Amino acid sequence: MLTTIRYALINLVKTPAILVWTLLFPLILSSVFMLMFSSIDELASQQTVPIVVVTPDDDEAGQTFQAFLDQLEDVNAQEGGVPLFAITYAESQDKAQALVVGSLQAEQPYAGYVMLQDGLPRVFVADDQSSSGNATVSASVLVLVMDTYCARLALVSDLLADNPLSLADPEVVQSLSEQALVTQQVQLTQHQPQETVRFYFALLGMAALFGGSVGLTAVQSLRPNTSSLGARRSVGALSYAKSVAGTILACWIMCFACLAITFAYMRFVVNLDFGGRDIAALMVLATASLLATALGCAVSAIPKLPESAKSGILTGIVCFASLFAGLYGEPTMELADTISKAAPALDYINPATQISQAFYSIMYYDSFEPLMLHLVVLVTMTVVFFALSVQALRRQRYASL
Repeated sequence: MLTTIRYALINLVKTPAILVWTLLFPLILSSVFMLMFSSIDELASQQTVPIVVVTPDDDEAGQTFQAFLDQLEDVNAQEGGVPLFAITYAESQDKAQALVVGSLQAEQPYAGYVMLQDGLPRVFVADDQSSSGNATVSASVLVLVMDTYCARLALVSDLLADNPLSLADPEVVQSLSEQALVTQQVQLTQHQPQETVRFYFALLGMAALFGGSVGLTAVQSLRPNTSSLGARRSVGALSYAKSVAGTILACWIMCFACLAITFAYMRFVVNLDFGGRDIAALMVLATASLLATALGCAVSAIPKLPESAKSGILTGIVCFASLFAGLYGEPTMELADTISKAAPALDYINPATQISQAFYSIMYYDSFEPLMLHLVVLVTMTVVFFALSVQALRRQRYASL
């Protein structure tokens, strides 16, 4: 049987269509995703808000406001973080307004500009020209910080009027200078969520199912009435059961090897982090490879159709299943989410969705229980597909070869 596995692998490697769909296609699409989404991920991690500040006058109010702005940068630098604001100073209000307006079409425009008027900061925010609404969030942050400054300035004025001696207390002065911590950041998932990883997970599901072409090609070569190789095998010394088992095992090895190369490319070239659970990810790929082989065998069992028609049916199944895994963009993601909420049972009959969600469970859950559920569903699908392909895999009698 080892000889059968070896020669079946050689035959599969020499089939160009298999290498194109199971190896080259996912590698090329991964590269395209990397070029498309690298700027999006970088922008999503950006926390600094760019603003313009009209240079304050060199008087008491101006020096106080300048110290406040400097403190915002110093606090974040001391904590090892990024500054809250990236401040650009302008000499006049007209120049500040020109800078803000000129940046509206940039990737990260200025949120607005600030000028000191009568000792209080006056904020001018830019209109939100983006569909994402990031400018609105940045403007809200700017307004909130300046309101905080005004509130503290009013508090100090009240203390000076009512109880000037209270400012001699170091604790009071420190409380006025510290930033209020009104929120606390917590992380509910095992890994920091990224919107773009959904495309990569859906791609892995599609690439795995395209591995069904490996099983389709190999099973067609086993049938004596469809290939000369199948005719020779049917009269050979090796039992038909061992020939079938060796061929299916070769299909699984071939499919898993292609997926493992794709995974390694995503992991080390695209820098897609799987939360340190690479072994679990390879387990999913191994199960998905066996499922793809069974799917190819099941399609091969369709009677009275040429191999080209069966290949078309397999491609249609893979593309249709990938549609509901959200591979084709934001509209398909919204469609898939809507269907998943309305009829969650449909996710259990879509192999592409199950493979994609298996990677989600690896990345975002601290328990392996959700992963086991997805693996059970994939194994169940594999058994069903192999059961449907029994007719094509069993020994048959022919009047003439």
